[in-house]
Amino acid sequence: MGDRVMTAADKRTLALAERRRLTSTLAGLTSRQWASPSLCAGWTVREVAGHVAENTRVGLGGFLLGMVRARFDHDEYNRRAAARWALLPTRDLVAALDTDRMMLVFRLSPALLLVDNVVHHQDIRRPLGLGTEIPEQVVAAALTAVLTEGAFAAEARRVAGNRLVATDIDWRHGEGQAELRGPAEALLMHVMGRPVDPAELRSTR
Repeated sequence: MGDRVMTAADKRTLALAERRRLTSTLAGLTSRQWASPSLCAGWTVREVAGHVAENTRVGLGGFLLGMVRARFDHDEYNRRAAARWALLPTRDLVAALDTDRMMLVFRLSPALLLVDNVVHHQDIRRPLGLGTEIPEQVVAAALTAVLTEGAFAAEARRVAGNRLVATDIDWRHGEGQAELRGPAEALLMHVMGRPVDPAELRSTR
């Protein structure tokens, strides 16, 4: 990535490319895989796909109405929307993801879109044993966003005081005395609160 500062347009480009990779992954799944548990607690792969698909279509009015119906509980809103979209036939659900459309909040913050697409893709790939590879520029940008964007302050607090070092790409963050090392994808999923095999990460103090 060099010293070039990544722009909002750069993040949007990476985010949409990751969505296309997610769509490709979903298009190749079996019925059993679609019904399998994801890393999102209580959600199947199909429901994760439904959640991401909903994010490409919902407008401000639909979002506000959904929040009212969910009594302004965002988790409940997401649960209902994911379940509703998951009712679509598989072919239609995949087709709904094959777009560059995005909800307003993602248009305003491409970093949110990038992290959402990357993490939810891995929410699907990891439990299905499909590998954890993410293009270097994509995972580095997602990690940096999670640790520097205000929207992810709660997630960043999980590793506050640690220096994070990726062992598979040229990426590091922080100046803490303690160091957390591991593959970039594992670091990202750990920061985002997903279960990661302890053997993937090494902590030193």
